[in-house]
Amino acid sequence: MNSVLNLKEIEKRAFRSTYQDGLWDIYYGLVVISMGFFIYHPKTGYSWINIAMMVGSLLIAYSLFYLGKKFITFPRLGQVVFGETRKQKKRLMILFISIVVSFQVLLLLATAFGWKLGFSEGRLNEHLLVSLIASLIVYAGMTIITYFSDFLRGFYISFLMALAVFLMVYFNQIIYAVAIGLIIVIPGIVLLVRFLYRYPLIKIEDHHE
Repeated sequence: MNSVLNLKEIEKRAFRSTYQDGLWDIYYGLVVISMGFFIYHPKTGYSWINIAMMVGSLLIAYSLFYLGKKFITFPRLGQVVFGETRKQKKRLMILFISIVVSFQVLLLLATAFGWKLGFSEGRLNEHLLVSLIASLIVYAGMTIITYFSDFLRGFYISFLMALAVFLMVYFNQIIYAVAIGLIIVIPGIVLLVRFLYRYPLIKIEDHHE
């Protein structure tokens, strides 16, 4: 029994070790900034430029994450293959996220339908409600991901992401996305630098007789 518990603890530590490089922090921070491009509504009107900038920044964020894992993390720590319990936990996480997000989307649609029927009391309350619902969607999804992933820093990142969404929707200012995104990215960069110093890449030379 103890050996089973020890193996589970080792697996959990190995899983958490994949977050030492700070790449997830950098990725989530850049995602927040990209969300700002999408949510921001210029006075001249919403245009395809918003979507293009969001997609472009998301591609940059994912590319940096993928390349970082491939060329920085995996050569130093290796790629861990986790057991069936961990895989089942991941599937459960996806199911919970789907349920929560679906519920929140339905709530958002019901709220929008209520505005159309005149149930809302003014523009200010309407805007505040949309901001709250949008931030709750992000917070619920991110918190569940954090819990099932054993990503402890994810709890404060979840809060910051939800705060960023609320401020962006309510005030319609992209500066909030950039500022909060940088608050998430900068510690990630610090962790990445520390990771590089802690795990230098060792070159293995072949000696031929």
